[in-house]
Amino acid sequence: MEREIYLDKEEELPRIIQERVIERYQCLFMATDSESIKNQEEVIRQEARQVIGRNDKELEDFILDYLLGYKELGPFFRDPKVSDIMVNGFDQVYIERENCTIRTDIKFSDNDEVMRILQNAVQRSGRKIDYSNPLVDVRLPDGSRLNAIILPNCPFPSISIRKFNRNHFTIRELETQGFLNSEMAVFFEYAVKSGCNIVIAASTGAGKTTFLKTLCDFIPKEERIITIEDTYELNIDGHVVPLQKSERVNISQLMINALRMYPKRIILGEFRGSETAELLQAMGTGHMGSMTTGHANNGRQDLLQRLVRAMLNTGMSEDELTRHIACSIDLTVFIKKYKDGNRCITEVNEIIDDKGKPKFAEIFHYDRINERHDCLNSLSLNLLNRMQDELGKITLPPIKAFSKLDVLKDVVM
Repeated sequence: MEREIYLDKEEELPRIIQERVIERYQCLFMATDSESIKNQEEVIRQEARQVIGRNDKELEDFILDYLLGYKELGPFFRDPKVSDIMVNGFDQVYIERENCTIRTDIKFSDNDEVMRILQNAVQRSGRKIDYSNPLVDVRLPDGSRLNAIILPNCPFPSISIRKFNRNHFTIRELETQGFLNSEMAVFFEYAVKSGCNIVIAASTGAGKTTFLKTLCDFIPKEERIITIEDTYELNIDGHVVPLQKSERVNISQLMINALRMYPKRIILGEFRGSETAELLQAMGTGHMGSMTTGHANNGRQDLLQRLVRAMLNTGMSEDELTRHIACSIDLTVFIKKYKDGNRCITEVNEIIDDKGKPKFAEIFHYDRINERHDCLNSLSLNLLNRMQDELGKITLPPIKAFSKLDVLKDVVM
């Protein structure tokens, strides 16, 4: 009977469980590492079961959301179809579910309640946000990324959460989704295996990191890889050392240090600043097969300009920087997210060094009207020879993108 009374009181039950948890596990709840966070959740569920006398996942979830601070946002974290959670003050909560942005009917009592939720989430990640520190960008214990801004830089607390994508798509799954076609799947497999240096460009949320993860599946498992990210997202299997920036060590410093760690390849989550020059230097000096992503409106001139701007503070002239790009990057890939939510690769380009200037040759192009990917050209003979040399006894497959090498073989024979 007493347990049933608890169930009728939404605030009473969490309070009782909270007291039990604090009394028995206080030290555990002072920790912020991922393993402790996982254990905290299990402890709360365990105590909830003992108090209510049965397994009740829905009620356990409610108590977790209440005690861990997410409250009404909690169900969105558990919904695999929700990719983004956006809070604009106490009375506007939006989510993105299956590529559609939806305004929910959730409303908090006031902005102070939103601040309590925000401070709890940030604190669990070992950071803080207040009037003297009104901006924060953190990785939540589940891997999601939280960005928030408050007074005096915003009239209300604004929270943007990009949920951690636990899905890892294989190249065949992406092919089924229309993200690319079968010929492109073969093309990328051999491009990665043979050590092509690749830059993936797209707008926010188009799938740059998702595709980068997929490409990493083709890296031979014995090769030593150093990954450098703002927050751990790639989770690559194999001989991998993952590096993440911190308040004391930035991405550029990690990039410089990575070169001293004897990597075969370097995977930079996203290029932004001076680390770009270091990565391109690595691409051109023995670390073939390195990859990165960046924001751009296409995979040609706009990407080129963004690469140059990222490196302007290195002291090199713009001509020197473009030469640096021309001799370092082999392929650029552009991914587009359409208004209907569909995502696909719309262009793949080879960068050819044309007397120190980067020249773009489009290899694959997406025909939006007919909804198909077309191969327009073969890679240059120079790049094909290098790829075949790296592959050794493994022969490049007979697809149009590799056809120039076949022509040469016919001439030699």
